[in-house]
Amino acid sequence: MNKFKPLGFIFLIIILFCFCINIGLTNQINRINLFSTSIDIRNFEITNTSLDMAPWYNPILNGHYIIEQPTADFLLIKTTDTQFVAADSSKLIIMTLASPINFLLLCILIFGSGLYLRRERRKRHYKNQIAELNLQANSLLTAFNLQVKPAENPLGVSSLSQSINSLNTHVANYVKQTQTSICQDKLTLLIDRHAYIEHIDRQINHANQEELKCALLFIDLDGFKQVNDSFGHSFGDEILVQVASRLANVLRHHKLSNINSANQLEQNLSRLGGDEFSIFIELLDDSDRVVEIAKHVLSELEKDFVLGNKIVKISASIGIAAYPESASTPQALLQLADVAMYRAKSDGKGIFKVYSPEMGNKMRRYHYLLEELRLAVACKDFYLSFQPIVHVEDCMIDYFEALTRWDHPVEGMIPPSEFIPIAEESNLILELGDWIMLESCRQMAAWHNAGMRKVKISVNVSGIQLKHRDIYDWVMKKLKKTGLPATSLMLEITESTFIKASPRIIKELSRLREEGITIAIDDFGTGFSSLSTLADLPIDVIKIDRSFIAQANKSQKYNDILNTISELGQKLGLKIVAEGVEEIGQFELVKKMGVSSVQGYLVSRPESSVNVGNKVLRNNTSNLSASGTSAWDIFSS
Repeated sequence: MNKFKPLGFIFLIIILFCFCINIGLTNQINRINLFSTSIDIRNFEITNTSLDMAPWYNPILNGHYIIEQPTADFLLIKTTDTQFVAADSSKLIIMTLASPINFLLLCILIFGSGLYLRRERRKRHYKNQIAELNLQANSLLTAFNLQVKPAENPLGVSSLSQSINSLNTHVANYVKQTQTSICQDKLTLLIDRHAYIEHIDRQINHANQEELKCALLFIDLDGFKQVNDSFGHSFGDEILVQVASRLANVLRHHKLSNINSANQLEQNLSRLGGDEFSIFIELLDDSDRVVEIAKHVLSELEKDFVLGNKIVKISASIGIAAYPESASTPQALLQLADVAMYRAKSDGKGIFKVYSPEMGNKMRRYHYLLEELRLAVACKDFYLSFQPIVHVEDCMIDYFEALTRWDHPVEGMIPPSEFIPIAEESNLILELGDWIMLESCRQMAAWHNAGMRKVKISVNVSGIQLKHRDIYDWVMKKLKKTGLPATSLMLEITESTFIKASPRIIKELSRLREEGITIAIDDFGTGFSSLSTLADLPIDVIKIDRSFIAQANKSQKYNDILNTISELGQKLGLKIVAEGVEEIGQFELVKKMGVSSVQGYLVSRPESSVNVGNKVLRNNTSNLSASGTSAWDIFSS
């Protein structure tokens, strides 16, 4: 319908113009001078002339009479009694059109028609563009799965306006969600480490200008890894979500919240990664306040975590660093709070520590030894010493414990108590443990072939090795490679490691026992395991921790505990070994209690393989060949 609108307008303009010409023509006829004119005027006899009215469809000549002649048509001008006075119609029309008024009118009509047509063409072009934009907008709405209320004209401006408004709303929400997603931890919905550091940087700059103090809490969950290992990662994820919720409650309680206006996320609480969280205190007007907040965090995280029908207990270790006392940058503040957190873990877990320069020295020492340890493990810059364990009755050698020593080219002797924990934390114990097991078996195989057939070599195995090594295959390959009989090897595993051992590990250790390998529980009494569980563990030997031996002659309680362990071991058919025997009185006490073997400086300090060979092999060849072992001369040690 709209397509015919311009044509109708043009037709109407033509009709109007024709009627204007008609009026002009009438006026022109009325003004004709019959005696002086350039128009052909003729007289026609009435009796011989046919006079016709102009047809209705001719708007120019409408209302005029026409006298048709072969050469031309004439318009009636005047009638007399006997004649019709008529003028040439063509010339009259041309004269009328040529008049200034009609010419101006014609120009106006042509110009107006052109403007109208141009306007209509532009409107049609705009409508086509709007229709195209509507189609594109509808495609976007469909792609984004958006619904809008149908408009009266689906291709009109109102429909396009609705679509654009819907798309604008969607884009605004998408931008907000994207900004939120970029800086948000997907599990806990807290801000991530990157956004947290940016926030701290802004706050520190403000604090620097206003001369304010700030503080940061670095929170690490204790025992979270065991939760994951025992119940699965989905269970652990739910723990992390609950931890985030409890920490958010702490922020609200102490009025520490700072909500970002753009993404509506809390900026003073972050999950840094894994089981690590952090709280930033923007204004620290009282040093006791940060302690109060840390205690509140510990209290919240010590409460039971209930998931389904399971109740889990965990705790947290917290490190605290303050601005500007401890550090002046976000990264340094986090790092030093991390250092303080590790001190809290090493000092017993479930506590908080405020950073001090002494902690930084310890951390630098840690990283220095870690790098040196990597080089030493790669170059195998270690050697083994062997400490004998002897029977209390006759001092005959029961076994040797292989002990690793590290003689650093600059530091000198670095004790195992310092480098073994670093090796375990960095998993370097895996490569180091491979070397220790191989060298221990190799040395014992040499001694076994030399006559020490009833002497065992004892090798310490860490929880890291049990977790990452297939312990059965690992040990059996070392025995096969060195030719050492399985009955000549003993594995020492700490009580705390046994407590956390999975069923798979227990099964592997049981298979090793079936091969003839002896399993000992080391540092017994320090892991808080139930004595009743001893019957279910695949062990042959209990090594009583040196702390009990040191206190047994001084405290009746320690004496009673030591006596109970000895009696229980005897009833279960387990060999009891007392560690850390350094005095004659201690030796006599454990002997009276029925302890079968002793180890300690009273018997011997760790010896090199050469010294062991000189003491046992060179001087006791005949005794070795008969008994497969030899007495250890205590007083010559």
